[in-house]
Amino acid sequence: MRPEPKARMGHLSEARLKMVMGLIEQAPDAAVRHLQRALSADHGHDVGLSSVQRLVEAEAADRRTRNLVLAPIAPLCAAPGPFTGLHFPPRTLSLIWKTLKAEAADDVAEAAALAEDWKPDSPTSVFDLLCARTVAGLREREEAFAAAAAAADAGGGCETLAACLEIAEVTRRALDQMPEWLGRMTGEKAAKLRLAYRDAVGIADDAGPRFFEMLAAHLAEPWLIMRVISGVMDRPNEAYFAGSELASFGERVFADIDRQLAQVAAFKPQAGRDGAISAARAVSVAITQITEIEQSIALAPEGAWGKRLAHQRKTLATSIEVHLRAVDASLNQALPLQILRLGPRSSRGVPKLTNDPDAGAIERAATLLVFVNEVRPSAAAGGFASARAKVLEAMEARLDSYVEDILEEIRGGECADLERAKTFLEIAADFCGLSRDEKAAQIVRRRAAAA
Repeated sequence: MRPEPKARMGHLSEARLKMVMGLIEQAPDAAVRHLQRALSADHGHDVGLSSVQRLVEAEAADRRTRNLVLAPIAPLCAAPGPFTGLHFPPRTLSLIWKTLKAEAADDVAEAAALAEDWKPDSPTSVFDLLCARTVAGLREREEAFAAAAAAADAGGGCETLAACLEIAEVTRRALDQMPEWLGRMTGEKAAKLRLAYRDAVGIADDAGPRFFEMLAAHLAEPWLIMRVISGVMDRPNEAYFAGSELASFGERVFADIDRQLAQVAAFKPQAGRDGAISAARAVSVAITQITEIEQSIALAPEGAWGKRLAHQRKTLATSIEVHLRAVDASLNQALPLQILRLGPRSSRGVPKLTNDPDAGAIERAATLLVFVNEVRPSAAAGGFASARAKVLEAMEARLDSYVEDILEEIRGGECADLERAKTFLEIAADFCGLSRDEKAAQIVRRRAAAA
């Protein structure tokens, strides 16, 4: 007889459950969500694991309520990124919420009930009430809010956090309209945007920068906040924007473009194919950011920002052209040629099949081909479409000639090492796939098989 299977966890003691709860409370939101999905997918729990699942689900529901209530400031309470201007330590959010659950339990319970059946048009008055309660607690330095205030002071400051929460109601409404404002701006959309901005500065004269910081923090591509600022300022000229209290947003976009350019310049064939994809992504981001600046601000060719952007465009194009010029040499190393004399004044390169392929050279060439292919969508806007097209034309002619020469040797029975020749044909097929498409690669493979 088979022995009875042992229980996986069994009952957990109260002490162990408290320890598990402590760990769950300290976990980031993403970790809690992943754990919740994992436990929900496995229905064969024993008693102990079911207890853990209930703790995770309760924590996930609590955080959902917290993140809805404190949505205007939630992304500000996260690890800062390269574009971040204003932020507070991540623990600030959980400390505020812990205090609100103790000090405003009835309102939190109402908010939780609302979050459980949340819809986009659900009323948010209780959310705004809880934000206002937090403002009062932070500004009065109430004992209950002392830990949250101390955490905020370690970042942007307690008063700044209170000032952000003071315009939470306006920001919450604005966030609902952000998708429209990030699309094509119309007169009607611009009017709503300016009204939201006036509502924010109507609460506090210096609320403008905070309003935009809070909106930008919710964007996956935070430089898009330039569209919103431009909508409020009606596409300002460079001098006006650079001299305003919002100049830091423009400076951050310029700084981020410089970071992307540094990554593109540092790219090497030794970085591998993933490195090529990452560098091409940096090209795309830099061009997108440059375009956002150009569309959001009326730049002056002789202005500081106008000159800086022109220099960034030139730097990007130069870096890419350096990588493009390296393609020919890399192909020569991966698919070596030898010079065949046709006469006293004429010669041509033919495949050199005397040595086995160089794996390192092949991967370096493939890396560059991946980069050339991945930057295709950015070529026109980046100003290097012509240079890329010339490199592709020369590269494709080089590959076609190489394939034809090897096939001719094989068919003519002149190939000293058939297996090596077919290995080089397979490499050429891979390169055709990287430079053109998989169909081109398959054609070479079929011809090689038939030779």
